[in-house]
Amino acid sequence: MQQLFEKIKNKFNKTSVLAEKYAGEINFWTITIKEYVKWFNGEIELYKEPSPKKSQKIKAYLVGDSAVLTWGKLHQEKKYLQDLQLKQDAFKGKKLLDIGSGPHPSALCFKGAQLYCLDPLLPQYLEIGFPIHYYEKAKFVCGKSESIPFPDNFFDAIISVNAIDHVDDIKKTAMEIQRVLKKNGKIRMHIHYHKRTQAEPIELNDKKIVKLFGWCKGFHKVDESTSKRGFDLSDKSEKYTLWSNF
Repeated sequence: MQQLFEKIKNKFNKTSVLAEKYAGEINFWTITIKEYVKWFNGEIELYKEPSPKKSQKIKAYLVGDSAVLTWGKLHQEKKYLQDLQLKQDAFKGKKLLDIGSGPHPSALCFKGAQLYCLDPLLPQYLEIGFPIHYYEKAKFVCGKSESIPFPDNFFDAIISVNAIDHVDDIKKTAMEIQRVLKKNGKIRMHIHYHKRTQAEPIELNDKKIVKLFGWCKGFHKVDESTSKRGFDLSDKSEKYTLWSNF
């Protein structure tokens, strides 16, 4: 009876922690949409990105939609190219999975790729106002990285930008990446090393990454830095790293 009680208790605690984590994520994006609108209207500079000129603005029915779409084109797509240190044709003709894409299909920057965006919070993103329905060239998939809803050997390439530290179970995630990636598939991940937080509960380092992805031939650290597009780390114990097998 005691073992059963502990099992139920642990399950409840884990569920509660995950609920708080997801709530924190949605709260962040709710605030961010408001920031996008201010940026779009010329009120602020956001992540070092100047407000858009009239000719750069993407027009939609709602100003919030216009702001999000414009931000995606002017900042997010450039951010992916810069942070992943890749050219636009890096995945041309490939089935590409972006793990933890968030509400932006930022990997549309990779021309000629068949893009799949995986995130467990897609319904919530729609509820708070992200115009996901506007993106016809990206396939949004609601699901977790611990149980990717695709068959074995499905993807030619997998990327992740500042998302691996957000997952619920990093070991299961690494195993799932191995399962759905083709034998000679490509991996490229931009990973933030930091202390544990509510929304980012996993502390990572070089040793852990090497162990998790030891199955991937040629997997190595490409770069490390204290800055990424639009943001500089103030905590010297943190850093951004770039890992890849090509």
